[in-house]
Amino acid sequence: MKCWIVFTGLLVATTFDVGTSADDAIISAELKAQDMIGRPHDSNQLRSQQHYQERIDSDDSFVFLQKFPLEHSDGLFFHTEVLVCPRDNFSIEDQAEIDDLVSSLDDTSFVEIKESWWSTRTANCVEMGYGGAPCKERCCAVPHGPDQVNFSLNERRAVISNADLTQKSLFLYGRGTLDGEAAYHATCDQTCWSNWAGTDYNPLTNNCNTFTSTVLHCIFGLSEKKPNLGPSDMVTVTCDKCPSPSLGTASTV
Repeated sequence: MKCWIVFTGLLVATTFDVGTSADDAIISAELKAQDMIGRPHDSNQLRSQQHYQERIDSDDSFVFLQKFPLEHSDGLFFHTEVLVCPRDNFSIEDQAEIDDLVSSLDDTSFVEIKESWWSTRTANCVEMGYGGAPCKERCCAVPHGPDQVNFSLNERRAVISNADLTQKSLFLYGRGTLDGEAAYHATCDQTCWSNWAGTDYNPLTNNCNTFTSTVLHCIFGLSEKKPNLGPSDMVTVTCDKCPSPSLGTASTV
């Protein structure tokens, strides 16, 4: 499968010493979250414990986007995929760090995660990606086998064969109540923007990045903006073409 020429966030829970207040522990976790993305520490932006508790009560998964340049494209064309990672697959400390990053996002934003962080995390995720293929059945070009449902966050792998895996970058978009299996079925059990058959692929109007826009925005209710994809991402999806927009009831605050 190839993507050819493709136009187109935490309950602050962490360990702390006896005599350390809960608020101090929260501040510690939030400072570590800022380190994840190389952001300078700003104590004025630290959240209260109550706010922190409220923002994670119903969200069970973290939603990431992985990005690869296409091979032999001189960095002009890109492939993206969504990774849906249950929060329980991360350590308590990592959950707190990610949740703090989510609190800084709104429904039009995302944040890049430093490679030095994600490359050492083996949390299991579900990979959701799309590419052109000679098949006509709904979602036949959205692989959902053992490799996709057992995807380690630090893996350098894609559903297409012509992504430059050595140049993976990772971005956090928010949280959602759907796990990867439910998100797959919400996308593929009925038409959602497209049937995502291999023959539905179009390098301009229905490519791998259109698919990630649909999953992010229509299934999880998150931003469909992407990190500098240029002509690889020219389409804005509309969720009226999905039976139940924002099925994930995801949150960014």
